[in-house]
Amino acid sequence: MAKSPGYGLKITLTLKHKTMKKLLLIATCFISCATISAQENKNRSILGATDAYVMEFFTNPGQFGTLPLAGPYYPIPNVITNNAYNMLGGDFDSANNLYTIVYINPTYYLGIVDLTSGAVNYAATISGVVSAQQFLSQLSYNVTNGHFYALSHDPNNKNGSQLYSVDIATGVLSPVGPLNSIANAISFEIDNNGMGYAADSVTGKLYTIDLSTGVVAEVGLMDQNGFYPVGQSFTIDHSTNTMYAVLQNKSGVIRSHFYTVNLSSGALTDLGDGSSRKYSLFAVSPFTLSLSDSKLHQIQAYPNPTNGNFTVALDKKYPDVSVEILNITGQIVSSQNYRESKNIISEIKGPAGIYIIKVTADHKELKSIKITKQ
Repeated sequence: MAKSPGYGLKITLTLKHKTMKKLLLIATCFISCATISAQENKNRSILGATDAYVMEFFTNPGQFGTLPLAGPYYPIPNVITNNAYNMLGGDFDSANNLYTIVYINPTYYLGIVDLTSGAVNYAATISGVVSAQQFLSQLSYNVTNGHFYALSHDPNNKNGSQLYSVDIATGVLSPVGPLNSIANAISFEIDNNGMGYAADSVTGKLYTIDLSTGVVAEVGLMDQNGFYPVGQSFTIDHSTNTMYAVLQNKSGVIRSHFYTVNLSSGALTDLGDGSSRKYSLFAVSPFTLSLSDSKLHQIQAYPNPTNGNFTVALDKKYPDVSVEILNITGQIVSSQNYRESKNIISEIKGPAGIYIIKVTADHKELKSIKITKQ
């Protein structure tokens, strides 16, 4: 790894697949790459709340793409690349960046996934205390405090599981605590309330995790046969706080299935078969909009990103207009009514992050616009 003087970083990563074939990834990322420009936000595709990004690593090399949460799941309906690097878990931050973990023995890296090509751009080298017996394979974002958390586990079911907080800028792991009641935590996600959830491959049970202490509590049984110890994932649709899972049960032929997860009982609702494939990444954008909504009415909000102040430009003058500002979890931050208006000046008074501007006229929603406050 070589550092370019003063301005950026350049790394070369070599990945090994099951056939021991080596792939070469050259990922160049300047320090400013973590900041999403207005034009990049404008050009980035926004999936509907019915879709998710997945990394399928059973094939060699792996596939990265999107699939509808309601199915079908296999083959992946929208393959972005058939030559994907093995993304070991990942999640979106509030700026819609998809972070993932890449392992090149003996080092773990944080990467930012290019959603249009599947390329993984270097973000940081992970440092901290992942023991030689454990594998770092889960990464989740907490929308309530803006921090990332990670889990390591032992695929051999001998050395338990460990929770970490992650400094996303430096890659430094800080241990929160060992997950003493979970033998092998193979899936991990954080809901809208800042509660962590993990599945145990040994017992087949769902547990909650206190992210400040690492204390766990049993929720309930997901599968009495348990799960395969690798290639499992949770994701949260933050617009509804619905948890989805892709899991491989150990009864009979090992196959992946997609589910919704009842967070009160742990019960799974089977959505469909994902074949014999393994999925190491499964992630829904933090707040997603319907594609059809984006085509309704020529209504804009600018500047975007903003420092808080913005203007909503309507396609015509409406006698009665309502503008609601919602945060990433769907809570209403503010609501204001206007009369005989075409250009509306408003302000986001909450902290930095992603917000939704919901415009309603004559008791009918005209458009929802995603806007980023810096």
